[in-house]
Amino acid sequence: MKPDDTAAETPENPESLPPPESESAADGGRKRGLLLPLILVLLLLLLGGLGAAGWYGWQQWQALQGERQQLQSRLDALDTAVQQRVARSELETALRPLQESVGSSDQRLQQLADQLQGLQASTEKLYALYGRDENGWKLAEVEYLMSVAQHKLVLENDFEGAAKTLQAASERIAELADPGLLPVRVQINREIAALKTRARPDLVGLSLLAARLTQQIRSLKPGYQPVPETRSAAKAPPEPAAGDTARWDRKLLAYLRSLVRVRRADDAAAVEAQTLAPDVAERIEDNLKLIRWAVLDRDSFQYRKLTRETLELFEKYYDLEQAANADFHRSLQQLVKADLEPELPDISGSLRLLRQIEKQRENAPEASSAATPDAEPAAGEPPATPPSDAEANDA
Repeated sequence: MKPDDTAAETPENPESLPPPESESAADGGRKRGLLLPLILVLLLLLLGGLGAAGWYGWQQWQALQGERQQLQSRLDALDTAVQQRVARSELETALRPLQESVGSSDQRLQQLADQLQGLQASTEKLYALYGRDENGWKLAEVEYLMSVAQHKLVLENDFEGAAKTLQAASERIAELADPGLLPVRVQINREIAALKTRARPDLVGLSLLAARLTQQIRSLKPGYQPVPETRSAAKAPPEPAAGDTARWDRKLLAYLRSLVRVRRADDAAAVEAQTLAPDVAERIEDNLKLIRWAVLDRDSFQYRKLTRETLELFEKYYDLEQAANADFHRSLQQLVKADLEPELPDISGSLRLLRQIEKQRENAPEASSAATPDAEPAAGEPPATPPSDAEANDA
């Protein structure tokens, strides 16, 4: 390098020269003094973050421990419940034979109780049968006859049979010669009088009357007038005289008149009514036959229905001014007025009175048999009056 060039490169201003080495060292020391606090702050922040993270982790660990304990307690509870259920099922299995044996024992006890009750009832019946004296047997026979009389009246509608059965019961009471049973005989006589005086249907007479009307309806004619033939017969057109030449229109009109027949409206209605007349008579005859069956079966509902229907048909389609029709109409009215099921008299008072006397004697055996107990009237009946002298003599 040339000296001229070195001199030329040397700056003229001394301030532009680089600092000396002592100044560089001082600058480095100042920089290290600034970095040290910064590093300390960073270390403190790092330690604080690590502490916060540790605390948060510890909190999470505590929460996990609590959940683990709860899960463990639940598992323990479930285990305990399963063990209890298993023990309960085993206990039920063990108790099932005992329950079955107890149920069979209850059934046997119930059967024994039923057998004991039946044995007790049989013993009471045997005592009632063999513990009776001669009068007790006769009273039992009287009670049986009264029950038979009620059955004859209610079930068979047999007034005469019920009256005879009650009369037989009164005779059995007379054989006992017990003054205490005199009110029973008086009540029996009243019931016999009610049976004999009560109106009873004549079933045989009603059946014979229905049979007679069945035969009589065939000879009766409905009140329709026959249609005269002159009204319905169409007049034939006059034939043309021999040798006359009829026109073609007259021949066509005559041909059409021969094909078509015109009738009056009233004549057509009369003819239709005449065609219905045999059906009405046949229907009345069938109803009369059914009325006979209703009388024999004592079917009051069908009897009333058939008799009213037959009477309406006869009044509608037959002329009641004719003597035969009027007589038939009166017979039908007689059938309609008849009652197959009249009101039955009450004949149960004597039986109730007899049972009441027997019960009073059982409750008071030391009482004299001559004492007459006062009979309480049944519901709906007038109070019993003491028998008069005439009734007592009849009894």
